[in-house]
Amino acid sequence: MKRRDVLKAAAWGGAFAMLGPGLARAELYYPSKVEKDLWQGINRVKNPAEETTLEKLHSPVISVPDKIEAGKAFPVQIDIGKIPHPMGPSHWIEHLQLNIGNEPAGTTIFRSHGYCNAAASFNTVLGDTLRGKTVSLIVQIKCNMHGIWQNSVNVAIV
Repeated sequence: MKRRDVLKAAAWGGAFAMLGPGLARAELYYPSKVEKDLWQGINRVKNPAEETTLEKLHSPVISVPDKIEAGKAFPVQIDIGKIPHPMGPSHWIEHLQLNIGNEPAGTTIFRSHGYCNAAASFNTVLGDTLRGKTVSLIVQIKCNMHGIWQNSVNVAIV
């Protein structure tokens, strides 16, 4: 056997010896598997009258005032789920994005350390050109295990 082949075999053996236990430890720390069918597209609540637990955990809840005045700031409060979403090392919300129509209006990025509640607040201003129109506020979130979830609310501008 050539010296080069011996060194290659030793290197590969060492790599497997190091990675094997590491992969086993990864299963201990990240025991939950990603649900692949939820990564096929954008997820939404299918039946608002009968939400599943998964939908209650992931669908963004958007709170806005009943009356929006053009040119004046108004608050948009976004909570992730009717049941607070976990924010631990194996399951968390990665980010949240608020769109006005198809235009991005704000983004919040979360960390998986578990120190925060997955929620965001934005102060938003819609210009005078939108007076008398209805605008959609669309929120998308990304869960590291359950994909992208979306919800929207239509607001009338006075």
